[in-house]
Amino acid sequence: MSSRKGSLLALRDRDSATTMAEPEGRAAAPIANSTGAGTGSSPVAPSRQGKKAMTGYFSPEMSFAMHMTARKHGMSLQDAMAEAFNDWLRKMGESPVGK
Repeated sequence: MSSRKGSLLALRDRDSATTMAEPEGRAAAPIANSTGAGTGSSPVAPSRQGKKAMTGYFSPEMSFAMHMTARKHGMSLQDAMAEAFNDWLRKMGESPVGK
């Protein structure tokens, strides 16, 4: 296995290994295990467990082009975005990390 020193994965691993300290007198709020909008009772879908949402705002034309091109190639938008993000990571000299 190659060294992760200086890579994004090393940064992620370091951050997850450290304890997140809150300012004195403030406790960290528990993270709700739900996807419902304010309901707090919906469990996380199995396909979303262990994953983080990443969002962005794009023009209607970009949204349409991405959705149509993904469908044209039999892909979900999420799979197309994962492929694009991995291509960008390679371009920046980082290792792709999958979906």
